[in-house]
Amino acid sequence: MDNTSLEIKIKSLNLKHNPILTKKDHINYVQDWRGQYKGDAAAILKPINTNEVSSILKLANENRIAVVPQGGNTSLCGAATPDNSGTSIVISFEKMNKVRHFNKEAQTITVESGVILSHIHDVVEKENLFFPLSLGAQGSCMIGGNLSTNAGGVNVLKYGNTRELCLGLEIVLPNGKIMNLISELKKDNTGYDLKNLFIGAEGTLGIITAATLKLFQLPKMITTLFVDVNEISNAVKLLNTFKSHFPDRIESFELMPKSFWEVAKNNINNIVMPLEKMPEMGVLIDVSSFSKNEIAPNENGEIQIIKSIENVLEECFEINLISDATICINENQKRALWSIREAAAESEKKELENSNLIKCLKHDISLPVESIENFHKDAQIMITNFLPNLKTIYFGHLGDGNLHYNVFGNGSLPDGFDGKSLELTKELYKIVHNYNGSFSAEHGIGQLKKDSLKTHKDEVAYSIMGIIKNQLDPQGIMNPGKVLF
Repeated sequence: MDNTSLEIKIKSLNLKHNPILTKKDHINYVQDWRGQYKGDAAAILKPINTNEVSSILKLANENRIAVVPQGGNTSLCGAATPDNSGTSIVISFEKMNKVRHFNKEAQTITVESGVILSHIHDVVEKENLFFPLSLGAQGSCMIGGNLSTNAGGVNVLKYGNTRELCLGLEIVLPNGKIMNLISELKKDNTGYDLKNLFIGAEGTLGIITAATLKLFQLPKMITTLFVDVNEISNAVKLLNTFKSHFPDRIESFELMPKSFWEVAKNNINNIVMPLEKMPEMGVLIDVSSFSKNEIAPNENGEIQIIKSIENVLEECFEINLISDATICINENQKRALWSIREAAAESEKKELENSNLIKCLKHDISLPVESIENFHKDAQIMITNFLPNLKTIYFGHLGDGNLHYNVFGNGSLPDGFDGKSLELTKELYKIVHNYNGSFSAEHGIGQLKKDSLKTHKDEVAYSIMGIIKNQLDPQGIMNPGKVLF
């Protein structure tokens, strides 16, 4: 279909917001925020409700027009960027941003796909409730994208991925039919679990238009501390120590080694370092408290939870498990530390721009926690031998085994890796596979990792994924070029 005919058909839908048809107005929708992926589109559409999404997909399916769903456009894998054909429609969900229902008694909230993650936090915390999904991009990412990638974040250790936080979905299928799986039920054993089929599918099977999410009681206090443990094996031991002393209360356990702090210091203005010396192997920990007695000062002015943490740290000092530690004494200190962690991706982006090294290979991997140190040793041997002057910056959610393992090139043309960037990633994923890990922990597959999915996914499982895709989307219109094909 030529663009003139497509424009006529799109206008016949009578959407509330006019389609964006002029190419020069597409720029914010056809490239990812890091500038790694850039495509082209015939039109950008901004539906205001599920019925408009349904009419768009019906039109697209009947005319075999590719559709690219897009939330906050914060994907790190090119999942929300169209291809270069210029024939696809980008559906932006920025106008579908309503909170449909907030049930304080049931501790649930039903929201449309375009609601910004931080807005959900703001709404529920006013009622002393808590939605635990927390990401560096939470001020711009949308819940539809979080669900479509099964996003993780810093609180997976206690609360699980986005999939575990979702009770129900509303989905528009490729043919335009609306499937209503919105539910507040904690138990619903009525046949196949279709909801979870669409979570993590990255818009390749249908479009999530609304979701019912689980909420939790807001902790009365979260104690934040930063510890230097010198090496990864000590960090794993510290994790288990804290889990034994504070069961089911470790909200976050983040690994922030020296290479992380070097990049942060180079790229964050007025950064305040947590310790006097540069951390060798830092760990950022959040411990939640739900009891008033635990957070109220006693007659000596001591706060029970702080005292308990100090006692644990003292024990760890005595056995040389840790070398230094600090406990945040106010909210400003907490926010300052977490803002550094949440700015990791932006800091790396600036580091790359300032160094003229062309490219940083980002790897979002997960491993059995006990294997992380050996993996790191093997990976560093491989990277050192691969090319001279490569630099690894890694950090991540140690509590759930998720590492962001990123490699800066040495600037050698054409890609900063002497033309061997794909080969390096393949070698790294082999090591991940040897330790029974995953090459994709929380960022999804998108364009970036679909070849790796075919290589490392169980052959039978991969075949079934293809069957499901072809059955639900026989015209192949849903986010083509992502995940599978």
